[in-house]
Amino acid sequence: MKRIRIPGIVDIVSSDDAAEIEALAQDPKLDRAYADHSIPVNGKILQRVQDTLQIAGKPFPTVAPRCAEGRAPAQEALWKRLNAMAPAYSAGPNELESLAAFVRGEGSADACGPLVQQVVGSLFAPNFEATEDSWNAALVLDQAPRTMNLALLAWWALTKKVDRAKQLLSDMVDGDLAAVHAIGVALHNIVSGLNLMRELYSDPSSRTTLSPEAAGTRCLFAPATVLRQPTDTDNSTSGDLETGTLVLLSLQAANAKTPNANLAFLRNTWSQCPAEQWVPALLEGIWLRACNLQGQSKSGVSPASHGD
Repeated sequence: MKRIRIPGIVDIVSSDDAAEIEALAQDPKLDRAYADHSIPVNGKILQRVQDTLQIAGKPFPTVAPRCAEGRAPAQEALWKRLNAMAPAYSAGPNELESLAAFVRGEGSADACGPLVQQVVGSLFAPNFEATEDSWNAALVLDQAPRTMNLALLAWWALTKKVDRAKQLLSDMVDGDLAAVHAIGVALHNIVSGLNLMRELYSDPSSRTTLSPEAAGTRCLFAPATVLRQPTDTDNSTSGDLETGTLVLLSLQAANAKTPNANLAFLRNTWSQCPAEQWVPALLEGIWLRACNLQGQSKSGVSPASHGD
C-alpha cells in the first residue's frame, strides 16, 4: 500500500495489489458511509463523489453504505436476474450484431458508446433508446467525479449540467438508480473493453487463436478506483487508519497486471458487482458473433427469452 499523509490536510491510502485489495475489500471496518469529512482534501474528494452519484439525496447503490436499507436484497435480486440472462448473451445473439460490427471495424471509433448504452439500458427499460444526448450525459457522469478542471466544475455548477445529465438518464429508466449507474457510469468499462476488442480483431492471428472466453478476459476492464473509509479507528487488516482516512482500491491497475474477474467485480464481497457474470458473457458473445463462431456457442437462446 501507498500512503499520502500530511496531518490536518490529506490522508489517502491506495493499493493496486490484488492481494491487498482483496484484504481491504473484506475488512469489516471499511465501508461506503463516507461520514468523516474532517480532513480537507479527503473531504473534498468525498463530497464530489457523493454530490455526483446521487439523485435527490439518495445515493447510487454503488456508493451506498453496507447497512443502507434495502441495499443488500436489491443487489441480490439484480445479481440473480442478470445471471439468468448471461448464458443467452454468451451465445452471441442477434441483439449483439451492432456491437459485433463495431468490433469488426465497421463505423467510426466513437460509435461504441451509444451502442453499449443501448444494450445496457434495454436490461432495465424495454423501450430504452440511446441517443446522442443520453450518451453525452454518460460522459458528464464519467468525468464529473474525477476532473480537476476547476473552471469546468464551476461552469457545470452554474449550468447544473451534472444534475441535468442525471435527471435525463433517470427519466429513461423510471428512476431506477442502479440503472442510472449502469447507463451513466459502469458502461464506460464495457466501452473500453470493446475498443480493445476492436484492436484485437484487427489482428488476423487473434481472430483465429482467441476463444470467446480468452477474448472476454483480455477485454475485461474494472472500475479505475473504488473508495472506502474506516467506520472506526483500524489497526488490523488495513493498518493504522483513522476514520477520516480515504482508502482507494485501484481495481483496473491491479486487473491490468493480471486479469482477474474475481478482483474486477469484487466477487465474494458484500459490494460485488451484480453484473459479474453478465459482463463477461456479453464480451464473449460479442467476440463469438464478430468472428462468426456461433456454431461453437453453448446455447442458441436469445436474451429476449429470459424476460425480466
